[in-house]
Amino acid sequence: MAIFRLIFPALLLLLLLQPLSAAEPRDAKRVLILYSEDEAHPAHEMTDQGIRAAFGSNKFFNVQLYTEYLDVSRFGEPSHARATADYLRGKYSGVEIHAIITVYPYALDFLLAERSTLFSEVPIIAAEITSRSYAENLERSPTRRFVTGTLIGDDITGLMDVALRLRPETRHVALVAGTAPNDAFSEEIFRSGLRPYAGRIDLIDLTKLSMEETLSRLRSLPSEALVLYSTIFKDGAGKAFVPREALLLISRAAAVPVFALYESYLGFGIVGGRMVSFHAQGKEAAGLALRIMRGEPPADITIGGDQGYVSAYDWRELKRWNISEADLPAGSQIRYRTPSFWEEYRGAILAGISFIIIETLLVISLFMSLHKRRRAESEIAATTLRYRTVADYTYDWEYWLAPDGTLNYVSPSCERITGYSAREFMDDPSLFLGTIVPEDRETWGRHHRDAHNQLNPGGIQFRIRTKGGETRWIDHVCTPVTDTQGKFLGVRASNRDISDRKKAEFEAQQHRDELAHVTRVAAMGELTSSIAHELNQPLAAIRNYANAAKRFLSQGEPGLSKARDALEGIIRDDRRAAELISGVRGLLKKEESCYRPVHVNSVIQEMLVFIRGDSVLEGLSIETDFAPVLPAVLGERVQLQQVLLNLMLNAVDAMNQSKPDLRKLVIKTENDEDRGVKVSVRDFGAGIDETHKDKLFEPFYTTKPVGMGMGLAISQRIISAHGGSIWAENNPGGGATFYFTLPASTESSGPHGA
Repeated sequence: MAIFRLIFPALLLLLLLQPLSAAEPRDAKRVLILYSEDEAHPAHEMTDQGIRAAFGSNKFFNVQLYTEYLDVSRFGEPSHARATADYLRGKYSGVEIHAIITVYPYALDFLLAERSTLFSEVPIIAAEITSRSYAENLERSPTRRFVTGTLIGDDITGLMDVALRLRPETRHVALVAGTAPNDAFSEEIFRSGLRPYAGRIDLIDLTKLSMEETLSRLRSLPSEALVLYSTIFKDGAGKAFVPREALLLISRAAAVPVFALYESYLGFGIVGGRMVSFHAQGKEAAGLALRIMRGEPPADITIGGDQGYVSAYDWRELKRWNISEADLPAGSQIRYRTPSFWEEYRGAILAGISFIIIETLLVISLFMSLHKRRRAESEIAATTLRYRTVADYTYDWEYWLAPDGTLNYVSPSCERITGYSAREFMDDPSLFLGTIVPEDRETWGRHHRDAHNQLNPGGIQFRIRTKGGETRWIDHVCTPVTDTQGKFLGVRASNRDISDRKKAEFEAQQHRDELAHVTRVAAMGELTSSIAHELNQPLAAIRNYANAAKRFLSQGEPGLSKARDALEGIIRDDRRAAELISGVRGLLKKEESCYRPVHVNSVIQEMLVFIRGDSVLEGLSIETDFAPVLPAVLGERVQLQQVLLNLMLNAVDAMNQSKPDLRKLVIKTENDEDRGVKVSVRDFGAGIDETHKDKLFEPFYTTKPVGMGMGLAISQRIISAHGGSIWAENNPGGGATFYFTLPASTESSGPHGA
């Protein structure tokens, strides 16, 4: 294999040097190509390829090409023409030009107008004359003695016959053209070519309109129509276009197939047909220049170009409009088809047969490399397009922060959220921190350090102040970015404006707290007699202790020790009464929720103090079954007492019709399977109607004659806010049990049993 690699370059060098050594020196000729439009004009590009191909393969001259562009569609004013003429006079004052090729009539008109002082002795080949009448006037003009050229084809009949063959149901033709000089030339060609079809086809005139109006009209075309696209260098609103880019917009908007006369449009949304080939026009113009430089007078050379056509079709558009390849004219070219291996590389394979024995492995290697490169380039282009589309049109504020603190990317949506543009953030990366309100910067700093140092995804919520001074809430999530080798490339983040959601949550919490307060007050109303009974006991004891102390002090020999005991009894029962009143005030008080570690057993024991009266719970026995060791839960004591109170009162109502020996309430606590606390309240009443069981926790649903139906609904919301769940089940032996669970607090100091 090594020897083959040494032999192959030597053989290749010999093959390359052989024709060079045999070639005779050729005369140098300089040809100026003057284009009417700008350098990016697609038809000019294809013409240039044809010109260069013809000059490159000629055997007579070593041709040096000079190219200039007049850009008439964008700069068509007389002052620009004069300035361009002065520029060309100065630029080529010391350069001998042997022939000039003008492309499109404007370039020829420009040279003829400046002929006296600009290239006065140089013969001209006027390529791609766009009108037969223009060519006829040129034939009769005195300038014909030093001018010949090529006439661009205007066979609209050939194009229309093919279009009607492929779409026989056609009844309407929509003609689309712009307002620039070249647009006018092309439009007139189409109008003249369509006159023979006047009795058969209705013409829909979409010329000289703004692009927006053109696209709107194209979307509503009837199904029996087709579109003929001329050119649009400038639309009716004065906006400039590259004709192929304008064609892309038109093809995407049109509800029917689009046809055009020029091959340069193939691949940009037209079906195809019999079209003018600018490449062939360029080759023919270069051939005329070679004849002139060999001594043939321009006046003796007939103006040609009528044969510069090609019959070609875009495979993708055929599929789009369900056109069968069998309906195409014989000999038609099908382009943009997904090629087979043989179709794409047949020429390269045939050319490399002589080297297969020596360098088979090298050829395969080169082929594979080329194939991978093209696929990679295609994938990169597609990926880039997808990335830009997703990133630039995202609703949230996205950015990519590099490891050095600079911003690689900021989505335009940042301006909607912050008032600052993406460019402002890119130019000043510190602006991001500046928008965060001072109270939240410490939280942001910890998160930012964790994201960069620990490379862990994460999210936080913080507030920013917009450019207009408004405060907004941001939900921020980010994830580290690494390459395939694991190298840290920064942080990719997304910021969502959740100000409306925060406001709604705050208002909803206010409404929930107010409703919970109302239900607590209503429940406490039912326990008024019980509370009064509990309060009378310490008050009666205080009165008895006071009377006893009075007697002890009024004796002849005061009993101070007994009086002291009586006073301590007063203090003890006063504390008991105060605790009872404090508990009632806590249940009736309206305040914001404050979650802290609490012990469920003690919450229940405090609650039992309020229901030991002789009114609401008269004749009812209460049993407790507390787990001796329970973890603390993170909760709001008053809200949990409200849940217990609602469940107990519901149990009392459920046992109104029960026998006295069955009026019993069992409250039980136990460890939950998921390391939390489980509480149950069991009654021995009539149980729950199974048909309405799924409505128990719905607002305003109640089976009581009097009641709002909000107790269980609020209880469910309280338990959900604590991270737990609540449900009910019928007991096998009668009655029902309500359960709720609460997760253990991570802030708890340890298990607690009381």
